[in-house]
Amino acid sequence: MTDTPTENRLGDALSPYLLQHADNPVAWQPWDREALAMARTLDRPILLSIGYSACHWCHVMAHESFENDAIAERMNAYFVNIKVDREERPDLDRIYQLAHQLLTGRGGGWPLTVFLDPASQAPFFAGTYFPPEPRHGMIAFGDLLERIHQVWTTRREELRAQHLQVQEALQAISSPQGSDGPGSFEAATEALTAEAAARFDADNGGFGSGPKFPQAPLLAALMDAEDDEQAGQMVGDSLTVMARHGLHDHLAGGFFRYCVDAAWEVPHFEKMLSDNALLLGLYARAAERWDRSDFRIVCERLVDWLDAEMTLDGGGFAASLDADNEDGEGAYYVWQRRQVEAVLAPDERELFAERFGLDGPPNFERRHWHLVVARSMGELVRPERPADQVDRLLESARQKLLDERRQRSAPGRDDKLLGAWNGMLAENLARAGRLLEREDWLERAGETLDALAVRLFGQDPPRAVWREGRSTANALLDDHAAVLSACLQLLQWRFEPRWFNLARRVGRRIVEQFADPVGGGLYLTPSEHEPLLTRPLAHADDATPGGAGHAALGLIALGHLTGDAKLLDAAFNAVSAAGGEIRRSASAHATLVRAWRQLEVPVPQVLLAGPEDPVGGWHARLLNRPELNVFRIPEASPVEELPDLLAPLQAATRPTAIICRGRECLAPIHDLVALEAELASPPA
Repeated sequence: MTDTPTENRLGDALSPYLLQHADNPVAWQPWDREALAMARTLDRPILLSIGYSACHWCHVMAHESFENDAIAERMNAYFVNIKVDREERPDLDRIYQLAHQLLTGRGGGWPLTVFLDPASQAPFFAGTYFPPEPRHGMIAFGDLLERIHQVWTTRREELRAQHLQVQEALQAISSPQGSDGPGSFEAATEALTAEAAARFDADNGGFGSGPKFPQAPLLAALMDAEDDEQAGQMVGDSLTVMARHGLHDHLAGGFFRYCVDAAWEVPHFEKMLSDNALLLGLYARAAERWDRSDFRIVCERLVDWLDAEMTLDGGGFAASLDADNEDGEGAYYVWQRRQVEAVLAPDERELFAERFGLDGPPNFERRHWHLVVARSMGELVRPERPADQVDRLLESARQKLLDERRQRSAPGRDDKLLGAWNGMLAENLARAGRLLEREDWLERAGETLDALAVRLFGQDPPRAVWREGRSTANALLDDHAAVLSACLQLLQWRFEPRWFNLARRVGRRIVEQFADPVGGGLYLTPSEHEPLLTRPLAHADDATPGGAGHAALGLIALGHLTGDAKLLDAAFNAVSAAGGEIRRSASAHATLVRAWRQLEVPVPQVLLAGPEDPVGGWHARLLNRPELNVFRIPEASPVEELPDLLAPLQAATRPTAIICRGRECLAPIHDLVALEAELASPPA
């Protein structure tokens, strides 16, 4: 270990985001024992900077401050500087985002800038982006460094008293609160819908005002309430607007992270695998439920985009695409009229301009057009231009402009394989493949899960991140939950022993490593994890499902499939432990409410076995029904300790179906007509 932090140690990092900072004059350190020990030895505060590769303002601050020799000199003189990729270490990001909220009274974001006590890693000052000179009421970053240094030097005991309070608050928030039970399921679902309706934007779809995020976990919970017309309308309206407006990439497919305005017109242009995984599943469910061909097209183009721009060698998908290319934020995606006119034929130009608003004023920085649907297909049809011609011309124009766009300097790609995000992608690609009858998508989902099984979950303990032959970071609850759910979706398509064995190992590990032994709440980090400032619970959703709710959903499905009451009890305990938080804000814990629904109203499960003819046909007939979990048990498969519920089915010599609702299973059925009649009848 060096005596002073003069060496930038990011050159050997796995993360592309950290590698982007390897040539900074700042003596950046990774978060590791050496850096933390250095801070203690030198008795210098830690300057912790957390960001991610696709973050626009992270790049701005890096260019303005971290590449500035004068600012870097002060950083190196006063602090031990640690750079963290929040996608690689979501546990650190969760802890210090919450600390930012406690210290400032407002939500955080990225880049996150936190100053820590070297002895305890407790924070005493937090912010986000700071400019290199005073701007819009913000202190210059260099001036902030001087002030923090002065305060640390002259008023350290005051700071320690303050950050002790913050540390105690973090511990209190992260400690299981105990619960008198989850309360009323009906009250929770009513509260979730009411909270969503109070924030629903009836004019523009979605929730709240700008900036506007998809809020996929909340939409998924509302989608589950199939008998609630208001919930269904909020979902349908939101998905329609997001697909038509600026959140959607109308050329390549896929969705950007969020829009800056209430009308969903102008996005921040980064594309995240996590968002697209969740939206794929939602649009597939909505396409099947409401027979929406436009939603099916959204799914098809999203998968095309994944295949074209996000695929990794050996299976799986990259984490994100940057908002910026070398010409600036959004430059890869926006157009000028002359650029469009130079590519398209005359009949395509007029139609494309009408469809996407190029015959109106520019909507991006007053001189560019970001594509949004300005007119419906019905408005474009004329006697001399029938609907089939409109479709053909628009598709021809889309392909030409997409080809032209791909000649531009591409945004940077973060090519990490992330366990949680790829697990969500495998789960939702499999779901979409089932519902929309796309065997090729199911194959891709299986390849993705196999890549995770080998590269991340083939290690002990499982890992969270893989890139270029190396893995790093312990797998957290989010990683386990996503992989478990992916296994269970794919097992409905094809009951592969390796996926079933993996699901059981992951399910057991969730209970053993993440569950609080007293209250049953689920932590974000495993019990074998490195000691941190606090051990956060994983109850609340953000852009992705909270790990506790997602894990509970997987434990419920696996418990029903295996007949393992311990898994079902663990899921109930996880929901129950969050009961007080659900009562305070059901919409913030929408995934836990989804799990609660499945505990109260279990998804009917159909177990099939017997000869290919006719059982293969039964399976195909039931597989795309979203209200069922359907598993076809193969003959004599090498499954580790096949559960008692499934073992007899391996030996079935005649067509056999067993319907289970929760912990109760009916007598075997041997006839398709009788099976469908039983499924159509209400539960006893």
